[in-house]
Amino acid sequence: MARKKKLKSEEIRTLLTKEEVILSKERTILSFARTALAFIGVGIVIINIFIDNLFSVIIGLSLIVFGFVELFSSYKKLNEHKKKMDEIKKMLEEDI
Repeated sequence: MARKKKLKSEEIRTLLTKEEVILSKERTILSFARTALAFIGVGIVIINIFIDNLFSVIIGLSLIVFGFVELFSSYKKLNEHKKKMDEIKKMLEEDI
């Protein structure tokens, strides 16, 4: 039976600091996702209100496309950070 390696208090502090950094990055990513949703919403409103104006429709479509690109990018980054958080939690749980 293999013995689990106990983490030192400094290592635990380092892991907790990494966890805090990841959580703050997640909050930032979520704010980008909210902004992306706002771009999509504004794009839809512009298209619906100014449907007769070609320039407005192009602006609206551009906002919608930009919003979806940013939303997809945020989703990818959020999944990467979730994997890192799972690794840190696993390391901390092994120590307990």
